[in-house]
Amino acid sequence: MVDGGDLFGSRNKNQKYQTTFLAEMTGELGYDAIALGERDLNYGLPFLLEMIEKFDLPYINANVRSGKTGELILPEFVVVERGGIKFGIVSIMGAGYKIISMAAEEEVYQVDDPVAVLRDLLPRMREQADSIILLSHLGEQGTEALLKEVTGIDMCVIGHTSRNINAERVINDTAVFASAFEGRYIGRANLFIDNVDGRVMAIDVGITTLNDKIEDDGEMLARVEQYKVDLLEFKTAKRAEFPRTMGSDKESFLGDRACMACHQDAWNVYLDSPHRSAFATIRNKGQSFEPECLSCHTTGYQFKNGYSDEAPFNKLANVQCEACHGYGSEHARDNKWVAQAKDSCTMCHDQKNSPEFDYAVYWEKIKH
Repeated sequence: MVDGGDLFGSRNKNQKYQTTFLAEMTGELGYDAIALGERDLNYGLPFLLEMIEKFDLPYINANVRSGKTGELILPEFVVVERGGIKFGIVSIMGAGYKIISMAAEEEVYQVDDPVAVLRDLLPRMREQADSIILLSHLGEQGTEALLKEVTGIDMCVIGHTSRNINAERVINDTAVFASAFEGRYIGRANLFIDNVDGRVMAIDVGITTLNDKIEDDGEMLARVEQYKVDLLEFKTAKRAEFPRTMGSDKESFLGDRACMACHQDAWNVYLDSPHRSAFATIRNKGQSFEPECLSCHTTGYQFKNGYSDEAPFNKLANVQCEACHGYGSEHARDNKWVAQAKDSCTMCHDQKNSPEFDYAVYWEKIKH
């Protein structure tokens, strides 16, 4: 039993919590090999290695290296024996896929050319295995191009794809399989193998749709339902750390464009400032649903009528004018805006998030 990779979820803490549960369940299913996908590094290499160790997940990869050490980050391949046949299983990942981690420390990876790697590796694998299985995390087109370049692969399972292959398919003498995606399908291949040399003689392929027609396993269903309860508690606890208790229900944030009409010079400075792209920064890292990040990368997150992901409050993304100067609806009532703005800086530029913050230095970057 093998998997083509991208087991892990998107880059946010809710998905990370879910991934831990998914990794535990996957470990219990008894996979023989799991390919490395770029999403499996969404939470950083230390987290992946923790899941591998804790839940006995058989991840393998032959072409992704640490940018620091130059060493492969996972075992190169694995050999398993079934029915007297030794199967060598190897996985490779596409060199063009973007690997972005939400880990605090920036991680850099070197992804070697899959063709060159396999041409070097396959002869060594043949010394230990009768039959070679490739878990190709290159998608369908990338895999087809690869198999036209590399010979000596008996079977190939495609990862990074959203299309099932419902019948026998052969590319350059390699039997190719794919079942996709998000756990909605499971593929089966009944193989007729020469028990002398391990060569695949014939294949019967089947794809099962895991829909409501498949009866739930009682024990697993109970664990999933308990996980849903735990996840809700996890989300509630996170939001509770950043309660929406500041400000007043009677006041409103008007949005940055309301300031532009009278404060054109200040608006021009804001246009080029990092504050205006603050939300994109966390969105690109997959953190755009995290209260800890939203509290400083949006306007009024902990204020009544402040940012939320529902309209019209989602217009308050980024660190807009009112994040520093307060509710626009209060604008004409007193002269505290300048002092309020200065004091607001350290709410986010604190020791944890901005240890080198110096007001005089930072002010010059947004002076208006």
